[in-house]
Amino acid sequence: MKKLAHILVLAVFAVACWLLWCILHLPSLVAHGQTLPAFTLLCVGLRPVLMVLPILAAAYCLRVLFRKAEGLPSWVSFFATTMSVLVLVTLPTLIAVYLPLASSINHLASR
Repeated sequence: MKKLAHILVLAVFAVACWLLWCILHLPSLVAHGQTLPAFTLLCVGLRPVLMVLPILAAAYCLRVLFRKAEGLPSWVSFFATTMSVLVLVTLPTLIAVYLPLASSINHLASR
């Protein structure tokens, strides 16, 4: 049961990281030739990190899957760790996507 829980948490974490990776493509669509804010450029530049995080979590899951059943760690700690990392990555991502959107709205309002 613990192994299945680890796999399910890994699947949710990987899908969430992939969705954040896709969301970071939005600033280039919104900008329309305008320069992006520096924080947005930084977050877009760090987009490959969103692919490394699930790989690290998968390596941990593989370690858990191949251990003996009596010494398995709790899936709750894995869940707490992955969701904490997800929150810490989601907040800057949403801010980075919001900045060009707010800039575009202000640019349109000033016309």
